[in-house]
Amino acid sequence: MLSLAGHLHPTLVHLPIGILLLGLFMEWMALKPAYAAWRPAAHMAIGVGALMALLSCITGFILSKSGDYDATTVTVHQWLAISLTIVAFILYAMVRGRAFGNLARVISVLVLALLILTGHWGGTLTHGPGYLTAGIDDAPIAPQLAAVPDIGNANVYTALVEPVLHDNCYRCHSGGHVKGGLDLSKATAWRGKDGLAIQPGNAAASELIKRLLLPLDDEHHMSPKDKPQPTKAEIALLRWWIDAGAPRDKRVADLRADSAMTTVLTAFKNGTAGPTGSTGPANIADSAYPKETVFPAKQSAIKRLEAAGALVLPIAQGSNYLEVSFPNDTGRLDALADIREQLVSLKCSFLPIGDNDLKSIAGCTHLVRLWLDHTNIKNINSLQPLINLRYLNLTATAVSDLTPLKTLPQLKELYLYQTHVARNDWSVLQSTFPHTKLDSGGYGLPFIPTDTAIVRAPPPPK
Repeated sequence: MLSLAGHLHPTLVHLPIGILLLGLFMEWMALKPAYAAWRPAAHMAIGVGALMALLSCITGFILSKSGDYDATTVTVHQWLAISLTIVAFILYAMVRGRAFGNLARVISVLVLALLILTGHWGGTLTHGPGYLTAGIDDAPIAPQLAAVPDIGNANVYTALVEPVLHDNCYRCHSGGHVKGGLDLSKATAWRGKDGLAIQPGNAAASELIKRLLLPLDDEHHMSPKDKPQPTKAEIALLRWWIDAGAPRDKRVADLRADSAMTTVLTAFKNGTAGPTGSTGPANIADSAYPKETVFPAKQSAIKRLEAAGALVLPIAQGSNYLEVSFPNDTGRLDALADIREQLVSLKCSFLPIGDNDLKSIAGCTHLVRLWLDHTNIKNINSLQPLINLRYLNLTATAVSDLTPLKTLPQLKELYLYQTHVARNDWSVLQSTFPHTKLDSGGYGLPFIPTDTAIVRAPPPPK
């Protein structure tokens, strides 16, 4: 009930502003004989305005306990509102006593000044610093994300991650407005009322990513649907950065990037990753997902998967296709049967699963991307029905025979680092899979000719 009262504050707070302004205007006009008849209405307006100011103070105090706003700004706004309420009641008592003399006129000017200041600090809470003066002497805040020509040497956080957060998140999570108690502009642990926003090393389990991938009409989706939305490339960057441990002191070239991420980084290099880019995000590995519509998965099936330790998310806003990952070793793949029509991306990395478990995956024929790296897989015959598979990661498995994959016409990327595939068979594999990128590991962000190279002379001999 108290929470409901707090949520009434944005509605109530406009009433004292309008009513008090009306009362002040009418009281000042009533000084002229032609408008003397306005005085009783002016007195009523000032009294009602003072009462509504009191109600606004009460609901505002309750709302301030939610922790959604900067404490310092809340304190200033709160005391200004209390002062306004007290002074408004004093003015009402004076005008009701027919004492609208010089002192009352000073009090009325003070009420007007407090109205402006209280409104300014209220706007600062909800819209950020400088709300009142925005557009007068300051240029509009421009997006920070820009092309990064020397992307290999760029600091991954300051040059890429922070600008993405600035453009998409700072409106609600920085400065005077820290919704949910989360301030992303501070270089400290990102902790809000719901706990840590990111889990370094595990983007799929990070609240920040989960909120970004919720359907647009979900009340927990971030950014709010009436605000600018991050592009697919920007979300891919955040996921990559978090999976790499969320470092703040590393260069882009220090982090491993597969081919899909290299494409995303190229978009950031060219300035086309953000919404103002000329081409928007390039192919970032999800362009091959089915374009056909599909019925939503049953909620009971999703809950069963989540009970089995899975993280189930839509592949994009408003899509019924799903991606599933098992961030721990409690996963039961047999639960996938209930969403086989919707499942297009499955991450089983580091799960203690073997060849028999692949039978549960084989029925998910819409799969486009599949991670089986660091598992106990040896025989991949069960994967032959996955005719839509384009990406397969077998890193650090005991797989040696890739013949079953010849039946997969869409396979474009195959990762074989630390498998039992013999190096002397590589040329044969390349002819067997002419349209597939075979990755043996050891890759990194490629050097682009326009990147800057710094050459330092050797130190002089001692």
